[in-house]
Amino acid sequence: MVTAVDEDTPIAFDVVPGQDNDAPLLEPMLHQTIKRLGTVDVLVGDKGFDGDTQRVACLDSGTVPNIPNRKNRIDPWPHDPEGYKDRNRVERLFGKLKQFRRVATRYEKLKATFMGMIRVAFSFIRLRRLQRDQQR
Repeated sequence: MVTAVDEDTPIAFDVVPGQDNDAPLLEPMLHQTIKRLGTVDVLVGDKGFDGDTQRVACLDSGTVPNIPNRKNRIDPWPHDPEGYKDRNRVERLFGKLKQFRRVATRYEKLKATFMGMIRVAFSFIRLRRLQRDQQR
């Protein structure tokens, strides 16, 4: 799970085992992001975060959740499809991260080692962005 400003600037991230759901990470990641940025106005997430627990956690921290409802939801929450388009920023960041073969195939067995490799990959992504900006 990643929170990002744009497709080159991650704010916070964490990993879970492949069989686990990302939804329980939403609240700790949101608090970590708020700690770094001060406030978060809107959280954009996919349907995997469509749970009342996650939405209430967002509202309790002063953040509006913009998460599409699952089709089996009985009481749908409001959703802004236009604002949801910003979610592709995180997807583009994942795409750039997967260009690093060692991260994409997860050679590291330990979480700490794997997160270290992700930090290195994010550093290279950010350096590429800074280099591209200086060339303009």
